[in-house]
Amino acid sequence: MENAINLSPKNRAMFIYLFKILKNQGDEEFDYDNMIKALQYGFEYHYRDVFDCLFDEELTIEECKVVLDILEMYRGITYSYIKLKRENKIEKLKDEDIRFKGFDGNNETKQMSYTRYFIVDLDRYSEIQEYAPGNDFNSHFPMLSKYQAMLVKWKSFPMTEKYSMSELQINDLLKIF
Repeated sequence: MENAINLSPKNRAMFIYLFKILKNQGDEEFDYDNMIKALQYGFEYHYRDVFDCLFDEELTIEECKVVLDILEMYRGITYSYIKLKRENKIEKLKDEDIRFKGFDGNNETKQMSYTRYFIVDLDRYSEIQEYAPGNDFNSHFPMLSKYQAMLVKWKSFPMTEKYSMSELQINDLLKIF
């Protein structure tokens, strides 16, 4: 059977006890009774249910770094925009123009989930969240290749300009969309 999960009796017992504890703690996120029953009776077909909350694929260190580079680029866009706005040097850009859209939930799920984890759970890049209130970071269309093209241009800027871009530079970056 494809993607079969084999658990020893010892592992099954550990999961059963863990699920009983979680259930008794009032955690209602999962159907613990059915998971416990599947493990008790050794219904291998349903072991997958125990691991439903886990993604099958991991996000590699390199993939995490790409997401972090993208977030850092948006930090640069946001800081630059805030500075220009404070100095009354904005002609056409609006808050929604610089809004970080996130990643496609269907095709870039790992990147979207990592973004949520990093921004929401770890409480980082609050300036990005400020310009995207209520954003679930699901763009509903593929964004990764566009962000990567933007990154190439952003990385070519001198370090002194990455967080202090002109409106023209920001527009040029965002035009890649």
